[in-house]
Amino acid sequence: MAHSIPSIPDRQISINGLPYLYFGGTSYLGVQNHLPFKEVYLQNIAKYGMHYGASRKSNVSLDVYRKTEDHLANWVGSDNCLTMSSGYLAAQLVVQTHLEKGHTVIAAPNAHAALCTHGVLKTENFSQLEQLAGKTVLESPLPPVVLFDTIDFMGYQYPGFGRLSNLPLDKLILVGDDSHGIGVVGHQGNGCYHTLKAFNPFNLMVCSSLGKALGIQAGAVFGNKDDIKTLQSTAFYGGASPASPAFMGTLLDAQDIYAERMDKLNKNYDHFKSLVRDISFFMHMDGHPTFEFQDEKLAAALTQDRFVFTNFRYPDDNGPLISRIVLSAYHTAEDVETLAKSLNSYIS
Repeated sequence: MAHSIPSIPDRQISINGLPYLYFGGTSYLGVQNHLPFKEVYLQNIAKYGMHYGASRKSNVSLDVYRKTEDHLANWVGSDNCLTMSSGYLAAQLVVQTHLEKGHTVIAAPNAHAALCTHGVLKTENFSQLEQLAGKTVLESPLPPVVLFDTIDFMGYQYPGFGRLSNLPLDKLILVGDDSHGIGVVGHQGNGCYHTLKAFNPFNLMVCSSLGKALGIQAGAVFGNKDDIKTLQSTAFYGGASPASPAFMGTLLDAQDIYAERMDKLNKNYDHFKSLVRDISFFMHMDGHPTFEFQDEKLAAALTQDRFVFTNFRYPDDNGPLISRIVLSAYHTAEDVETLAKSLNSYIS
């Protein structure tokens, strides 16, 4: 059931006048409605204004963009970085640039729609991906591009990325969407770039929304200096307005807040796992604060106990009900305990 609410959801939302604990969404660090974070953002609005509509190729530029991109690249572990006004645009910039250069672009199973534009070859399973990638390597003069979500919620990628090891990686360009990884997993939340780099693919690029864990309305692309320079030379990049400079400044200034919130998220995660009697009941990626299940009776029981969580039929209205519990830094220890008690009464 869809719920329309008047403000950004936090740990608790009101439905028909009754309080429900909210364990859905993608606000892993819970900063969107976190007062210290909002104060930093308001300070940056006062400094930079609401919006900056000039092209990044303009002869006048704001240095906050380059400072933020340098910070992101250093944090993630890439040579370079560029930002766009959304994660969708960042992904499309990478994919369309490779298509225009003549690369065969293949989407792995469960790849996000932001990656799967016209011209991308979609695969239904990993056997098909392996066959198509191997065939294209032999037949194409350019290395094929493989698109995938680092966090695919089916456990096929993060944390081990075992499915990638079956591909001819030294002949492939990997493009990972790390929107659900950055700010959550990796060393101090720096995402999956460093892990993927260790697979030594022919080339690696990672794109990401910054609007989930980090609460920043923007997208980013991480890669080597030449690749980022190529993307910056495109009309796609030059013709798009950049992200709000106030958001860029906030990302720079909120490092202590992010560290504190990640510590809180990790404590909630460890607390939850220690309380739930059978964590194997869920489809779960170790280290990621999401717990997925396909049990309509449990979904109904949680709703009866006044929990709201991610809950929809996939891939269409006739598909199975996919339910996902999402832990956030805004949850209290008592919230986690209340949820675990409700779950244990059903799955024990």
